[in-house]
Amino acid sequence: MTIPGHRHVAPLELDDSVEPPDPTQAVEVELHRKSPTRRVVEAIVSLTALVILFALVIPKVSGSTYREVAHQLHHLSIAQIGLLSAVWLIGLIAYAGVLTAVLPGLNRAQGVVLNTASSAVSNVVPFGGAVGVGATYGMCRSWGFSVPTTTLGIMVSGIWNVFLKLGLPVIALVLLVVEGRATGGLVGAAMVGLGILVAAVAALTMVLRSERLAVSIGTGLQRVVSAALRLARRPDRPGVREAVVEFRHRSRDLIAARWPRITLWMLAYSLLQFLLQFLCLKLLGDQELATIQVFAAFAFGRLLSTVPITPSGVGFADATVIGALIAFGGDPAVCTAGVLLFTGFTFLLEIPVGGLSWIVWARMRSWRHPVAEGAT
Repeated sequence: MTIPGHRHVAPLELDDSVEPPDPTQAVEVELHRKSPTRRVVEAIVSLTALVILFALVIPKVSGSTYREVAHQLHHLSIAQIGLLSAVWLIGLIAYAGVLTAVLPGLNRAQGVVLNTASSAVSNVVPFGGAVGVGATYGMCRSWGFSVPTTTLGIMVSGIWNVFLKLGLPVIALVLLVVEGRATGGLVGAAMVGLGILVAAVAALTMVLRSERLAVSIGTGLQRVVSAALRLARRPDRPGVREAVVEFRHRSRDLIAARWPRITLWMLAYSLLQFLLQFLCLKLLGDQELATIQVFAAFAFGRLLSTVPITPSGVGFADATVIGALIAFGGDPAVCTAGVLLFTGFTFLLEIPVGGLSWIVWARMRSWRHPVAEGAT
């Protein structure tokens, strides 16, 4: 499933007529889709970016040392760490609600395992979004979901993730404007962002409502894609219009029946993520930042989590959030510690937890089901 922070990638080309593949085999397939040289180059680029961001950029932006950050973190009590862990865990359960909504038949426990296992793979592999999606296909196939069903779930959850990442900064900017905390430049940015979000929602609505409108929108998107590829001097990729129409046919019933549930769980997950960020700052002693200011920084951080150079945009998002919080008047050391603590939960902690999820998947044989013959 498309996980928050992961990029959209082309689905695996798997044949429904064969036995469900082992997820580890699916990951292996994705790892070998690129040449070893390209993998090495990507790893070097990603690691170099991480070193520069954490060794140079973040200390420069924050004006704090990591010794000061460690001093701030030392003040956290066991009870406070437990509270933060509980909020983080409830957030994982909430996102599992999104996955059960877009994949009817998936249970909540499977949703948590699917989310954390695929996230862990993506978080440890440079440019690893495709590998995480490979794990998603493998696990879903082992549980009896066909490739088209899994692909539809990935696409629908991905669309809702895009809407969310676009919508949060717009909401934050509007709230800043209402409270009189925004400059003229932010007002303009809010209007532009709102226009893009409204256009995106309107386009999806039209695609689902009418075959004729789906064809028209698909044709327009094909022209945009073709023009962009010409500018990049790359071969054209026909078939965008057909893909839009096919998406309409496959997704219309699912979205019509489940869009309130998908939206509710997506919003719940986002609010829990924001609560975690807010608590990371307040428990470390922040007294200066207003709730809306923390929300605004969080919203722009979630948008930048899509930067593909580092896993889940780690480093880029952190530096941006830290800079925004300090600009709003937060204490540099507290802000830096709070943001890095949040990243520790949402990125680092998901790696060992994801490893445990792979063990759960391997042991829960009762979850295994063959893909139904002729499944679509």
